[in-house]
Amino acid sequence: MHKEHIHWFTFLIEHLYFNNKECTVFDLVPLQQTQRTLKNYGIRFQKLKNQFLAYAEVAPSKKIWDELAYADDLFFQLINTDATFDNYTDVTLPKKANTILYATNEKVVNRFADQPIITVKNTLTVGTLRFSVPVPKEKSVSIIIKNNGEEIFNQISPEKQSTAFINIQVHGTGVYELWIDNELVNTFFGTSERLSTNCYGILHINMRNAVESLRENALPIVQLHFDARATFREYVVIIPKEKKIDIKNMEIESANNEKYGDVEQKKVLGNEEASNVFTTTNAIPLYQKAKEHSVLKIQYANQFSDVVTELDIPMPVPSATSLITKQVNNENVYYSQTTIYV
Repeated sequence: MHKEHIHWFTFLIEHLYFNNKECTVFDLVPLQQTQRTLKNYGIRFQKLKNQFLAYAEVAPSKKIWDELAYADDLFFQLINTDATFDNYTDVTLPKKANTILYATNEKVVNRFADQPIITVKNTLTVGTLRFSVPVPKEKSVSIIIKNNGEEIFNQISPEKQSTAFINIQVHGTGVYELWIDNELVNTFFGTSERLSTNCYGILHINMRNAVESLRENALPIVQLHFDARATFREYVVIIPKEKKIDIKNMEIESANNEKYGDVEQKKVLGNEEASNVFTTTNAIPLYQKAKEHSVLKIQYANQFSDVVTELDIPMPVPSATSLITKQVNNENVYYSQTTIYV
């Protein structure tokens, strides 16, 4: 029987660092139990720049929401392919151990509702499906595990023991809540699979919500948004001695609303001689490409003539690999240092 490929879900990644906000430095890798669901329902993903489009095989006689009505939730690793991503992204450094970004269609979206936007604040801890939890030794407490709001595990902690063992492996990969004595202690992403070292987050497609959105004639879209890291721009201007020139004046003609303080003489980069350093007066979000470059304007004379010559040098865009962290009032302040050789 001939089947059509119907577009039923979109995952969109935007980042203010990139031109047009098109962030293409991630791939999606399905977890093992999701691979089986993809195969059973003929689901395929197509990557178009910063979008992942999901298609399913559907017979002409069926509606897409009927075809997917009994599909299990889908889980994907969000694989980061750029080692410098955190340098130009507004995230707290160092990052918390065993914590990942969590993106999901947690709400049913209809054609009248705005699409949810996921940010770096949406995080979960990662845990296994077999683990121990600390409990008070002097008394017994109730331990409850919930998944999708439903109680899947319930036990009373053993007396005179400081830990209780929990095994929810039979329930497979998912998002779980740990409750102790009716108090929510932790919400975590539980899986028995080993995640990639480059796993930046998890995309969880809640199929029940997706199906309900499709019934509402609304395409489920999960939009992931990243802000660019703001840094102080620090330009180090080095004039080699062998140039034998006399600098009369040096300043930056600013573009893109960037404001620089007066040039300072500093020893940087291990040089014995002081260099000319320009620093912005405030932190500026990083960007991959400049719409307009600031210009370093130098007026100088050489040993053979008193004639003042002017030299204009377009300022390069700071590299994401040159991030420098300084502690100011117990907080991290970030600098992007760029060297210009005249």
